[in-house]
Amino acid sequence: MKATTSVPPARQRLLAAAARVYARDGLAGATTRAIAQEAGVNEVTLFRLFQTKDKLLAAVVGENFGTKSAASQTPIPAPTADLRADLTALARTYDALLTANWPLVRTMLGEMHHHLTEPHERQVFRSIFLPLKESVIRRVEAAQAAGELRRDTRPDLLSDLLLGSIFSGTLRRSIPQLQIEYTSDTYVEAAVATFLDGAAVTPRRRA
Repeated sequence: MKATTSVPPARQRLLAAAARVYARDGLAGATTRAIAQEAGVNEVTLFRLFQTKDKLLAAVVGENFGTKSAASQTPIPAPTADLRADLTALARTYDALLTANWPLVRTMLGEMHHHLTEPHERQVFRSIFLPLKESVIRRVEAAQAAGELRRDTRPDLLSDLLLGSIFSGTLRRSIPQLQIEYTSDTYVEAAVATFLDGAAVTPRRRA
C-alpha cells in the first residue's frame, strides 16, 4: 500500500506561494494569476479566500510576522554582566532574523513608497526590528549608567548604528555577485568590536 502524501489546504498553499511571488516579482509586479499558478489553484479560489490582492498581502504578512509567527517568537538573549557578549548575541539574533526573512523584508523595503503597503511594512518592521532595537537600547542604557559607554550620545542613535551595520552585512551577503570571504559571525564580531571602540568610555585596543 502506497503512503499518501497530504496536500496542504489551498489557503496555506496560497500564502506560501504569495510570499515567494512577492519576493520574486515585488508587490506591484506580483499578480493574482501568478500567485494562483504558483499555488496550483485557480484565481477564483484565491478571491474566494482572500477577496483582494491587498488582503492576501495582509495575510502573508500576518503569517510571517504576526504575533504567532516564528519571527515574533524568536527569543531575545537575556542580558548578562558582559557587554561585548550581550551586544554580540543581540547582533547575531538580528542577523539570523533578517537572513531568515530577507526576501519579504527586501520586497517591503523596495516598495516603501507604495502607500497601500504602509500598514504591512510597519507590521514587518515592528516584528523584526523593534524588539531587537528596544533590547539594544536597554543594554546600552545600562552600560551608560555603569560607565562602560559614553553618555554624550543617545542610546537610540547608538542602537541604530550597531543594528544598521548588521543590516548592511545581511544586505551584502544577499547579493550573489559579491564574493565575500568572511563569515556572518566574523562580520558580527567585527561590527560589535568597532562599535565598542567608538562608543566605549575608554576606546578599546584590539589585540
